[in-house]
Amino acid sequence: MSAAPKHTAYSRKAFLAQVSDADRPLATRLCDLLEAAFPLTDIMLYGGGAMPIVVRDMEWIAGFAMRKAHPVAYCCSPAVREAMGAELEPYMSGKSCVAVKPRKGESLEVVLEIVGRAFREASRHGGVISKTDAKRRERMRRGAAAEGSAASRESGARKPVARKTANQPATGMATKKAATKKAATKKAATKKAATKKSATRTTAPATKPGAERSVAR
Repeated sequence: MSAAPKHTAYSRKAFLAQVSDADRPLATRLCDLLEAAFPLTDIMLYGGGAMPIVVRDMEWIAGFAMRKAHPVAYCCSPAVREAMGAELEPYMSGKSCVAVKPRKGESLEVVLEIVGRAFREASRHGGVISKTDAKRRERMRRGAAAEGSAASRESGARKPVARKTANQPATGMATKKAATKKAATKKAATKKAATKKSATRTTAPATKPGAERSVAR
């Protein structure tokens, strides 16, 4: 039996069905924030549908998980920490996570507002990738580049060699020249025939000699 895929299509309904009744209102708010920052087509469910996340080019961009103590938001890439480090620092849980838990005397809305802005900031940058995934991605890129190069060479080998067309204009000129020469020859022959006919009319006697003597008498 094959293992279930780690990533499945995002469905808010399917995700919230797995959340306890007590945590569902907060999970719904986090879904709102994630959907406001990313297109629905970018969001997927990870870990059997338990975590809405956004992954691009094998990098984790954003997402969240409902934990027993409190939810955790994944939104702290290096770019996001650089932009919002001072605000995120009090809520940081690990290197790239934010604990969705208000500090003493603070309302939950304050934390959610920060998480929402962190999601929006994360949408404009790359994310976090493990060393293992980074190596795997590099191998995949090299393999894809090699396949593309091989396909390009094969396409070039199959491409028919175009026939040389350098002689085609010369052939056309020769044909045109031959036609012109033929026309000139025909014209010359016609002219010669006309000249010969004219000469015959000019040299022929107007009357017979005998007839001329007969008139003189």
